[in-house]
Amino acid sequence: MRNKIIQSIFCSCFFFLSFSILAHAEEETPVTHEKLAGLNEHTESRSWRAPSYDYGIKPLGYTNDSFSVPKGFEDRVEFWKKIYTQYSSSQGVIHDSEDVKRIYKVVDFSDLNENTDLLPRKRDKSKQKRVEEFKKQIVFENPGLKISDLRFQLGQKDRIQEAIFISGRYMEDFEEVFRQYNLPLELIRLVFVESSFNVLARSKVGASGLWQIMPSNAKPYRMISSTVDKRNHPLEATKLAAKILKNNYNMLGDWSLAVTGYNHGPTGVLKMTQKYKTRSLSELVDNVNSRKSFGFASKNFYASFLAILEVEKNADQYFKGIKWSKRLDAENLKMKHSVKYQTLLKWFDNNNSKLQLYNPHLTRNVIVKKMEIPSGTWLMVPEKNYLRALADVASIKRSISSTDALNEKWRVSLREREKRSSKTKN
Repeated sequence: MRNKIIQSIFCSCFFFLSFSILAHAEEETPVTHEKLAGLNEHTESRSWRAPSYDYGIKPLGYTNDSFSVPKGFEDRVEFWKKIYTQYSSSQGVIHDSEDVKRIYKVVDFSDLNENTDLLPRKRDKSKQKRVEEFKKQIVFENPGLKISDLRFQLGQKDRIQEAIFISGRYMEDFEEVFRQYNLPLELIRLVFVESSFNVLARSKVGASGLWQIMPSNAKPYRMISSTVDKRNHPLEATKLAAKILKNNYNMLGDWSLAVTGYNHGPTGVLKMTQKYKTRSLSELVDNVNSRKSFGFASKNFYASFLAILEVEKNADQYFKGIKWSKRLDAENLKMKHSVKYQTLLKWFDNNNSKLQLYNPHLTRNVIVKKMEIPSGTWLMVPEKNYLRALADVASIKRSISSTDALNEKWRVSLREREKRSSKTKN
């Protein structure tokens, strides 16, 4: 039996920067979202399935209240629900950076988005200028308020609907991984917050893939080489994310803290619980002193996660005609010998984009510089071209065997000539 892994990976461009729903830094979200990978390339749909969290055997640290909204988090969760379900990516809100429920202005970019004469960069500059002008107006109308007290957040409604569609390609496989690690399935929904299920998401600080894993977290597992970055392999990244979350829980003993630790770092969260003598995330976030240790992203990470749990659970109420993408059947093939880029490309109909779409874990050295794939590399091959790939691999093996035989024959011949030469001299 061939080892079959169902996976679908699509994208319309190479190695672009993509920001998660919740920025990893104190900076505001951009005024424009990057397109999600694979949204337009693979549009076959299937019926959406509401998530089910009915466990026979309770997973690690799980209770019926594990992911309920903690007291003091209500306003934050409601804010993110509005961002995910009320405001589209043609809109955004200017809000108080601390009291997120205080929304001063809804900014509309529809006219700029519809102006086809504007180049993307010019359009974004115009959007940014509009936001800054509204901020100045808000400060003028509210004595005592400073520009630094305000933050802009771009809407996510259409993006979340697209992300839910794409999630259909991975969700069932991811759930199987988390069952194997005995972790709550709710945690998989962190991918919505981290990358919107954008398989080629990259952050400016170095995080990569669906789970936005940092190089420092991947290094101990030897996930990154010159040709392969497994942080961008959906299943491999999910396994590592499961390990990270499990370690976070074992360190912190509470899922709200463990989830926050995924963004802020578990050691940093642990130090704050010890310094301020509380294990309540609400108290840490709202405490005047401890909240200074949190950036906006860390303070809102758990709230945005709880919001997306609620939104996904009721997606059919928030998004008309919600669908899941079909999964794509592909075969998992291990390279027993190094493979030239030109040979590899044939398995993907000579389409460089398609090669990356199926194998986002291949680095720029392969996709752009056309570096040879080393032996031991696992690749996803379209099912229709799998037999061809097997034949090519077998051909490579025969070629190597033939070359080895010729080399050995040459070495034997050389030794014989050396012996004859030695006898002649004697």
